[in-house]
Amino acid sequence: MKQYVPLMAACVLLLCLGACKRNAATILPMPDEYVGEYLETSDVLRIGAALDRTAPRIPVKWENPETGYQFSMMVFSSDSAKGATTSRFSVLAIEPSGQAELLALLGRSSKKGVWHIVAESSASPVGKAQRMRLDPTPMPEATLNTDHFSGFLVER
Repeated sequence: MKQYVPLMAACVLLLCLGACKRNAATILPMPDEYVGEYLETSDVLRIGAALDRTAPRIPVKWENPETGYQFSMMVFSSDSAKGATTSRFSVLAIEPSGQAELLALLGRSSKKGVWHIVAESSASPVGKAQRMRLDPTPMPEATLNTDHFSGFLVER
């Protein structure tokens, strides 16, 4: 019987670890994850303006002269129901070095010009991207409801 005790203990430990792994979020709260922390207020305002003004599948591009980042955004779907609009879109962010990542975002709005945007997943690195030749674009007339933008919350 003594020879089975270590085997039984190992089985109990494996079962506990498996249960903890499946239910880790209920046992230990996961810290919030954000994407796009490098976005400036002006970039977030451009995203909101594009959601208000641009039809699906039309690319919107801009460069932030202060950070050197370039952005290309496209709305893939936009559905309106019961006075609310939901848009699925992506933003390709290209660093001055050419390294890029893709943000998969979801915007919800029940009032024109007011968007609640979250990330559908973590940012996806895409490697090196070709930088674009972009003409300066005017800043949209808009405001952000926070003094400091800390990124888009990843919905879990």
